[in-house]
Amino acid sequence: MRKEFFTIFIMFLFLTSPLLIISAKPSSQYSSPSYLLLNNWVNQSIWVVTGIPIPNPQLNGFPLYNTSIRNLYVGKYGIVNLTVNFDVLTTSAYLNLNNTINLISANGNISILTPPNTPYILILFNTNSSTSIYVKTNTTILHVNSSLVRIYTIPVIYISTNASYIIQNNTEKIIVYKGKWFVELSVGAQPNFNISGLAKLNEMEIGKWLNSSKLPTRLPTNLLKEYYLSLLLIKDDQNPYLGTFAASPSPIYLYSWVRDSAFSAMALQLAGHYNSALKFWLWLSNAGQLQSGVWYTRYNFYDGQPDTTFGIPELDGIGLYEMGVYQYYNLTGNVTFLKQILPTIYKSVEYQIEMINESRYHLLPQDLSVWEDREAYHFWTEAINDLGLKSVAEIYRALNFSNYTTILYYEKELNQSIIGNFWNDNYFASALGVSVVFEGGKSETILSPEPPSVDSATLLPINLGYLPPTSNYSVSNFEIVNKTLLTTGGLARFPNDMYHYSQSLYDATSPEPPWIITTLFEALYLEELGKYNEALNLMNWVYDHSQHGLLPEAIDPKYAYPLPTTSPLTWSSAMFDIVALNYKPVTNSQSTTLTGYYVLGIMIAIVAIISIIIILRRR
Repeated sequence: MRKEFFTIFIMFLFLTSPLLIISAKPSSQYSSPSYLLLNNWVNQSIWVVTGIPIPNPQLNGFPLYNTSIRNLYVGKYGIVNLTVNFDVLTTSAYLNLNNTINLISANGNISILTPPNTPYILILFNTNSSTSIYVKTNTTILHVNSSLVRIYTIPVIYISTNASYIIQNNTEKIIVYKGKWFVELSVGAQPNFNISGLAKLNEMEIGKWLNSSKLPTRLPTNLLKEYYLSLLLIKDDQNPYLGTFAASPSPIYLYSWVRDSAFSAMALQLAGHYNSALKFWLWLSNAGQLQSGVWYTRYNFYDGQPDTTFGIPELDGIGLYEMGVYQYYNLTGNVTFLKQILPTIYKSVEYQIEMINESRYHLLPQDLSVWEDREAYHFWTEAINDLGLKSVAEIYRALNFSNYTTILYYEKELNQSIIGNFWNDNYFASALGVSVVFEGGKSETILSPEPPSVDSATLLPINLGYLPPTSNYSVSNFEIVNKTLLTTGGLARFPNDMYHYSQSLYDATSPEPPWIITTLFEALYLEELGKYNEALNLMNWVYDHSQHGLLPEAIDPKYAYPLPTTSPLTWSSAMFDIVALNYKPVTNSQSTTLTGYYVLGIMIAIVAIISIIIILRRR
C-alpha cells in the first residue's frame, strides 16, 4: 500500500513541478542555470549550454557559447565531435522532475531529454514562430531520406526529424515553424522513430528511480520536491560510464573533485541508490594516485585522468574515502566490496599512520583543505582523517582483523593532537601555521592560528561524529561560528571571503556571500541537537534561493540572488539530500508516547516513594 501511494505521489510531483518554479524567489536576472548535464545512466552524457548569460564571462574565462548541446560523451569513445546549436535567445531554463531540461524563449519552448538506458537524445519543440537548429560535425553527413540523415562519427549517429532540413558541408540545418516538432539523435544505434513511446519510457524510468529513493521523514512538499530534484541533479552530474561526478556543469568546475564527489556518492547511497554510489567508490579505489595512499585533488570528469596541474593535494579525500566506503558497507552489508577495495584501504591507512608518526605535532601534513585558499594545518582535514581512521577500525572489526586496535590507537593520538592544537579559547581555529618563538636565547617551532580563523568548515566534521554535538567544544564552536558568519539568512565561509567578489570570480556585489553547503552544515548540526524547526527554516532558506530548485554554490550577500558562475553545484544538492534524510522530527504519536512514558514514570516513582514511607513508618 505504501509503495502504491508513493508512486501516486511521485506522479503528483511531476504534474505539479511548475510550482517548484513559481515558489523559488531569487532575482529573475539569475534565476536560471547557464549550464546543465544530462545522461542516460549507462554510457552517454550531454552538456547543455542553456543560453542564460554569465556576468563578466570574458573576465572569468567562460567560453562564449550560444544555446546548444555540446560535449556529447559516449563511454569508451569519449567526446564525439558533434554540437547542436539553437537559434534562440533563452529567457528561462530549468530541470523538471521528469529529468527533462526546458528552455524558454520568445520562439517557444524546447525540451531536451535522454531516456534512461537508451541511446537516444530527444529534442522536442513547441514553437510559436520559425527558428533553426544547426547540427555540426567535422565528418560526413549523408542524406538517407526526407526525415533521416546519417552522420559518420564514431560511433555513427542517426538524426531523424519531422521538420524540413538541408545539408550544407558538415552542417545539417533543421527548420521548424509554428507548431510541435521533434529531433531524435540515435547514438550508435538505429533510429527509434517512436517519439511518444520514448517520452513515456522516460517518464516511467524516472518515476521508478525516484520511487526507489528513501523517503525523508515528514518533509514539507516543497522541500520534498527539492530532495528529488537534487537527487536527479547528482545523478545527471555523474559520468554514467566511469562513475566520476562533475563538481558543477559550470565549465570552471567541470572536473571531479574527490571531496565533492565523495559527498555526492554518500548522498546517493543514503537515499538508497547503491549502484550509483558503488560505481564511484570502485572508480576511486582504482584511480591514479599522487603517491601511495594520496589522491590528486581532482580528475578529468570525462576520462578519469588526474589533473596534474592542480598543485598541492587535498588530504581530506583520504578520510572521506574511508568514511564513504564504510558507510556503503554499513548500508548494504556488502563484505565482498570491502575485500575488493582492501588494497586501497591499506595504502590510505599506511600513509595516515606514517604521517602521524613522523609529525612532531602528530598531525597529517599541511594541505590546501576544503576552501583551497592557503597551505596550512587545517581542522577540516585533520578531523575528517580522524573520522576516516575510525571508519577503518570498524571495517577491520567487520572483517575480524585483530589489528583494528592499532588503528584506534593512532586515531586517539590524532584526536588528542587536534584538540590540543586547534582549540582556541572558545572555538576551533580553522587553520594553523608554523611560527618560531624566541625565548631565553632559544627558539621553538610552534603552531598558531592563521587569520581568519573562525570558519564554517569546522562544523561539518563535528556533525559527522568527530565530537558529540552537545559537548562543550561543539556548542561553543557553533555559537562563535554562527555569531560571526550568519549573513542574509545563510552562513558565509569565513570573514571577508572575497572569492566571488574580487579574488577569482566577479558575480557578487560584496564580499562574504553565504554558501549553500555551509548553511546546510549548520542545519545538520541543529538536527543533531534535535532542533528540527530551526533546521527546517534553513532548508527553506536554501530552497528559496535556488535557481528553479537547482542549488548554487553561493548567494549574493546584498541582493540574495544565486551567484551564477558556479551553479548548480553538485555538492550543494548532495548536502541538501543528506540534511533532508537526517530530518526526523518527533511525530505527534511519538510525542504522545513519550509524554505517556514520562507520566507513567512519575506515577511509578510516586508509588515507590509512598511505599517506602509506609514501610519506614511500620518500622
